[in-house]
Amino acid sequence: MKDKCLVLFCALFFLLSCNKGSNSDIEQKQSPIVTVKDKTLYKSELDAIVTHSLSAEDSTAMAQAYIKMWINDQLIYEKAQKNVLNKEEIDKLVASYKKSLITNLYKEQLLKELLAKSASNSDLQAYYEQNKDRFKLKDNIVKGLYLKVPLNSKELDNFLKWYKQGTDAAIEKIEKNTLQNAVAYEYFYNKWVNLNDITDKMPLSINNGEEFLRTNKNVEARDSSFIYLLNIKEYKLIGNEAPYEYIKNQVTEVYTEQRKSDYLKKVRQDLYDKAVADKEITFYNK
Repeated sequence: MKDKCLVLFCALFFLLSCNKGSNSDIEQKQSPIVTVKDKTLYKSELDAIVTHSLSAEDSTAMAQAYIKMWINDQLIYEKAQKNVLNKEEIDKLVASYKKSLITNLYKEQLLKELLAKSASNSDLQAYYEQNKDRFKLKDNIVKGLYLKVPLNSKELDNFLKWYKQGTDAAIEKIEKNTLQNAVAYEYFYNKWVNLNDITDKMPLSINNGEEFLRTNKNVEARDSSFIYLLNIKEYKLIGNEAPYEYIKNQVTEVYTEQRKSDYLKKVRQDLYDKAVADKEITFYNK
């Protein structure tokens, strides 16, 4: 009952203080809500926790819950301090965590400075050329074009001719007639795409991607409403070297991680060399 009265009093104090004039805002932010032993909960902390978009009733309930939780946390912590036996182990863990936290924050600061300037395309290409064996295709990829045409399209016969030709003139005719006579068109003669991303749009069942690519250049598939056309200009198989333009994002990620690793290694070595030169490291012969 005593705790309940305390919580209600604190919540009432919080709500009343929110309605004071703006001239005392600075003082309000430092206003104490409750003190347990030598620890004090201030209004500024409660302000940061309580969501002011809530109704007055919900804000009161949230303030009550937080104040109660805060009081209980202080009381159990005070009790734990007096009764925990392995305090030395705790001190070691705290020291280890603090060391790790400071070190990691410093590393993040160093890397943020390093990566402020993004890698140039020439740097990425040079890294790719030096490490081609690390970038192997995990999927079959192709260059070409894809069409989905209604079976009743008045240009169907022309599409069946044009998609196989691959000439600039044929591509121009396809593009001029696609809007009104086809429902899907993708041109990827100038970039690599995953074969599965294309064939998944077609009523096809492919058991062996390598065999499919070796034996097909022009692919036609039909269902009750559409004909699906695929012209394959080039292909590369799983396990081959991945083209740079296809995996540029992956190269960027790998190159960035390598830069970070090399930079931190250099920082560690520089610190070590300087400490040795300044006689800050002492080795003892046993």
